[in-house]
Amino acid sequence: MRTIAEPVEGTEVRVTPSETPGIEVNGVPATLDAVEKADVRVDLANGARSFVVEHVLGPLGLRGITAANVVGVRDEWDFARPEHRFCYAAGLGPEHVVGHPAGLPNPALATALGEVEVVERDPQPRQTVSEPVTYAANGGEIELRPRERGAGVRFDVQYGDATITADVDPCGHTDEELVESVTNATTPYLSPTEAEAVTHSIADLVSDVAVIGGFDDLVVDATLADAYHALTVGAARKARETGVVEQRP
Repeated sequence: MRTIAEPVEGTEVRVTPSETPGIEVNGVPATLDAVEKADVRVDLANGARSFVVEHVLGPLGLRGITAANVVGVRDEWDFARPEHRFCYAAGLGPEHVVGHPAGLPNPALATALGEVEVVERDPQPRQTVSEPVTYAANGGEIELRPRERGAGVRFDVQYGDATITADVDPCGHTDEELVESVTNATTPYLSPTEAEAVTHSIADLVSDVAVIGGFDDLVVDATLADAYHALTVGAARKARETGVVEQRP
């Protein structure tokens, strides 16, 4: 597993080291079983709920962090944001919204994670699929295909007329220019261009397929449309439910 040697902060969140594998957001494991909502955003819940977790899990995955505790630090409401209204209505504090206010995959957190010392210990099995998995939702389509051990995750993604290919290393050696461009790209709901939107989508795919889904070596072909977290989380769920998840020591 890979954790950080000391706490770091990003926009809206603080991340601390973990002694055990896995990422928790406000005490809730970032796993498929904890996904409460996956459409225009991803929320985790296990008792309390955390909103827009993809903006935190994306940069953690891009930096290859597989063990960490994330806590929200926001202490003021912004009722112009729908997730703040939902959070308030649920009787929770603003710290449960961990999404970036500008719709970015937390570039400040990505920078901090890139500068802090990373501690590696207790190697974990790598995960892929034993055969291709296809899934469709909300007008989009996705396929997960096996990839050789140690190859990482390759994303071939289309959004509208824009496309992107990105290789992400689960051990944290992802190209620095890619990390910077992805974490500074605005969500499709606010993005001025499809090219920026598809760049942003890499952080969402890393969050949903690599971090929440738990995959290390994979080829992901995706044509994205509206509310595409239903597609990305759904594909990871289908892989597990159909028994094609393969672990390699």
